[in-house]
Amino acid sequence: MKRSRRDWKELFDGEYHTLYETQKNKKGDCNYVLYHRGIYEYFTPSEFSELIDAFRIAASELFKPKGDCYK
Repeated sequence: MKRSRRDWKELFDGEYHTLYETQKNKKGDCNYVLYHRGIYEYFTPSEFSELIDAFRIAASELFKPKGDCYK
C-alpha cells in the first residue's frame, strides 16, 4: 500500500490528535490513520470500527450522570 501522506484525506484535526483516511486501493479499500505524539497508527476499517465502539462504551461509563439529574 502506498502511504504518501499528501494523498490522505484529513477527517479530523484536533489539538492533540489528527485522523486521516488513506487513498483507496484497487479493491476500493482504505485504512484510517491516527496521528498522536509523533506516531502514525494504521487501522483497517474493522479495527477502526472496534476502536470507535470501545471509545463510546468508555465515554458512557466515564461521563455517566450522577444522581437524579432530572429533578
